[in-house]
Amino acid sequence: MTPVLYALGHFCTKHRWVVVIAWVIIAVGLLFGSKSLGWNTSNNLTLPGTGSQDATNLLNERWPDAANGSIPVVLGAPGGNLISDSQYTDAINETVSKYENDSGVLSVVSPLGTTTQSQSLNSKDGQISVISVTIKDSPSDLTVDEGNHLVNLAGPAKQAGLTVGVGGYVGNAVSNPNVDFSVIVGIIAAIIILLFTFGTLVSMGLPMLTALIGLVAGISGVYLLGQIVDVPTIGPTLAIMIGLGVGVDYALFMVSRHRQHVGMGLDYKEAASRATATAGGAVVFAGSTVILALLCLAVVKVQILSAMGYSAAVAVLFAMLSALTLMPALLAIAGKGLDRFALPFISIDKQEKTAESPGWTAWGKAMVRFRIPAVILSLIVLAALAYPIHQLYLGQQDNGSFPTNTQARIAYDLLDEGFGVGANAGFLVAVAIDSTDTSTVQTQLSDLTTALAGASGVASASPASVDSDNNAATITVTPTTGPSSEATSTLVTDLRATTIPDATKGTSLTAYVGGQTASYVDLATLIGERLILTIIVVVVLGFLLMTMAFRAIGLALISSLMNLLTVAAAFGVTTAVFEVGRGTSLIGLDGTIPVVSYVPLMMFAVLFGLSMDYNVFLMSAVREKWLEKKDPQAAIIEGLASTGKIVSAAALIMTAVFLAFVLNGNPIVKQFGVGTAVAIIIYATLVRCVLLPALVSLCGKGTWYMPHWLDRILPNISIEGDQYFEQLAKKGTAK
Repeated sequence: MTPVLYALGHFCTKHRWVVVIAWVIIAVGLLFGSKSLGWNTSNNLTLPGTGSQDATNLLNERWPDAANGSIPVVLGAPGGNLISDSQYTDAINETVSKYENDSGVLSVVSPLGTTTQSQSLNSKDGQISVISVTIKDSPSDLTVDEGNHLVNLAGPAKQAGLTVGVGGYVGNAVSNPNVDFSVIVGIIAAIIILLFTFGTLVSMGLPMLTALIGLVAGISGVYLLGQIVDVPTIGPTLAIMIGLGVGVDYALFMVSRHRQHVGMGLDYKEAASRATATAGGAVVFAGSTVILALLCLAVVKVQILSAMGYSAAVAVLFAMLSALTLMPALLAIAGKGLDRFALPFISIDKQEKTAESPGWTAWGKAMVRFRIPAVILSLIVLAALAYPIHQLYLGQQDNGSFPTNTQARIAYDLLDEGFGVGANAGFLVAVAIDSTDTSTVQTQLSDLTTALAGASGVASASPASVDSDNNAATITVTPTTGPSSEATSTLVTDLRATTIPDATKGTSLTAYVGGQTASYVDLATLIGERLILTIIVVVVLGFLLMTMAFRAIGLALISSLMNLLTVAAAFGVTTAVFEVGRGTSLIGLDGTIPVVSYVPLMMFAVLFGLSMDYNVFLMSAVREKWLEKKDPQAAIIEGLASTGKIVSAAALIMTAVFLAFVLNGNPIVKQFGVGTAVAIIIYATLVRCVLLPALVSLCGKGTWYMPHWLDRILPNISIEGDQYFEQLAKKGTAK
């Protein structure tokens, strides 16, 4: 890989302006191309083999208009007024008319009607009502623009002074909080850290420029991907978070290695080429590992999770490509001006002359000397951090945690106030009718409704709605608990296991529990069943990659163990914050919420890959010292000393970027932000600085053990390729 990257570096430095212009054209082209096709996302949940999917399939086949359920447009009267007051009724009727006349709406039920169904749409105190709207678009077809259009149709009710919140999948589609503020905070934090790391405006600016151009291209690529697969609404946000973090980090490593080569007396073009061949090799390996871990999410065979993995992988790919090609071109353009506009209080000459830090050298020696206490103490701390994981409950998304000004939250709060929290967690029971005896069917449906209404944990069950062909029916079941409650998940299981089978036994009815809440329950079940398999796949692949790269089974085992311990500790802290409630107010939440089912698995893929990143940059330096001196103690000390400052800066940038997204109003984004930031902090401090050097020192030469038979059959991957340049120097062919 080194000769290829070296040649790539030479090409990019020689044709530097062409490369820069090409990147600008690519980024702008992808941006406008994706925008013209539409920045569409979808929260569609396709879960083959589950009860919720069976319900959807049944209705799609027999009663398509009812397959997506209804959308609640919730109205609240202010100041203790009643919805039925004359000052509101005209506006409500006008709003109902607007929905009825819209081409995207199939049917509307007004709360002002006289039917039983209409009356059920009003709260007991008469202050909150629901306009029940059924639309043509499914969750996978609905775009954000179409969702906003449906929200705007409620304009007359808003103008009359009513509080209006549109719920269901329409509310979710339009309630994704803006990420601009988080991105700005992350960028500012990265700029400050880079300034203190390099000491000059130009050295700071090049990594930021490279990362931002790669980020624009990557996110545009994510939206283009959305034309092929259903990218969830949260997908682009996660891609921005990860893409910005790794983009700055990869460019940072490139600039750092370039400055070291310049400090050694190399011409700036040659230094940039060698940085591409050396640090670029680590970027390729680390970035590929992150991408591979994200793609492994496909093992779960859940479309929404696979799409999130694909989205993040696209962002990492463009971050990697921009660091390998755009960065050397920019370094060549900057030339001797790389250190212009230096900050007066930071010495850049010292940074260039030595790659090793006396402080880190002293720390490494201390960890080697006190390796046994260091291992014991760090394992105790990690175990304490991971302990809350036993309380982890894989729950569902709860709109009650969204910002109070979003449509999803407004609708949630109004439904909770007027009809109870269970109104936000309703199930849609889909019923297949296989009889032409209308009278018998009506009796059977009535008995089923009665059984559902009488089940423990059920607040109410609506009368069955039957399609015109008498082939299918739907019953809306409202639980007594909210969508994120564990009791709600238990209720779904109980209805499927006993209530429905008992009520439909010997009848012409076949019933399935569906709807959004049931879908998320099924999603949590699927992920729980396949979580261990996915973790095993990712860990085994990571172990094989580390073994091929460093030719050391011991090191690969240690690295995999460190990554698992880091992820476990991060899971524990995430559980403690969100489910136990330690510090929820500090991150903008009113109370505890469950960890959404797919968050741990997505976090694992991201964190395992990112942990591998820092492992690669640290251990490649350690291996270089090992090959040079064959002294395991000196190798870990000097490797830690030579990478300590730059890896710390990279980890600090990544942490700052992830923490910036905790400011985002989406509770799922908050969970990702907290979990990933905590994991980076744990790895960059406790694991990298204490446990890893102490454990490598403790294992000694066993760290570098590699069976000869395995060494022969595994392909040899040279990461940073310093030996390649040593051979060139001996032959006298190095430039």
